[in-house]
This record gives sequence, C-alpha cells and structure tokens, in this order.
Amino acid sequence: MAAAKTFKIAMSERCFRFKPDALMNHAPQKPGVYEFVTFTPQGEGVVLFVGLASPQTVFDALEKHLKGELAPTKDDLFASAKDVYFDYVTYADIESVDDLRDIASALIEKTKPRLNKEPFPATGRYGRVVLEEIS
Repeated sequence: MAAAKTFKIAMSERCFRFKPDALMNHAPQKPGVYEFVTFTPQGEGVVLFVGLASPQTVFDALEKHLKGELAPTKDDLFASAKDVYFDYVTYADIESVDDLRDIASALIEKTKPRLNKEPFPATGRYGRVVLEEIS
C-alpha cells in the first residue's frame, strides 16, 4: 500500500468576487488549484466547486468558467449562490505539477462542494493525502 502524503498549502489571503476585473487583478497566471466560494449569513465560507488548472493557468480556467466554456459556468454558479467568489492555492510544497491533482482531490474530499459532479481523480501515488493549511 502506498504511503500517506502531507502537503503544506496556503490559500489566497482573501476571496475575490467572481467578475472580470477581479480576474485581471487577482487570478494567477500559472497552473494551480482554485475554488468557487459563497458565504452564509454568518460569514462562513461554503465551497461550491474545486477546480484544477493544469496545464492552463488559473486565470485561463476562471475566464473559461466566466465565458461559459467550462462547467460550472457563470450561470450555473450564480444559480447556486447569489454571491460567488474565487480563491486559490498560493503555495504548495509540491514536487511536480501532478501533485496539484492530489491537492484538488483532497480539497474536494474535505469540502464536498455541491457543483463538483464526481470525485476528482487523484494520481493514485499516495495511499492518502493530507492537507496542512499554513498561513
């Protein structure tokens, strides 16, 4: 059986409104893992979707969601929640871009977002993936 792997990750310091000017100003121009999030009236974050941008950039993936070229589309997201924000993994102690797939899979398992239609397939290299969030 494959060993467990712990990844140290850091999320963006805040969430950004899912709109074109926010993408231009805040979405990274590199591959990565991102989330669409909404907030309860009490201010608790609720993850709607976890995505993986690889080999394209997080910016490109978010733009495709906005243009309706990638599911969930902007219409799907706003049908699910009045206010939609995005955030992303700003740091991960990965050895290769393939590790992003395991991080995305572990985030889906942890947050159980309602717009991810099926579990995101992990690489299978590790028996279990643990995420340790750092600041």
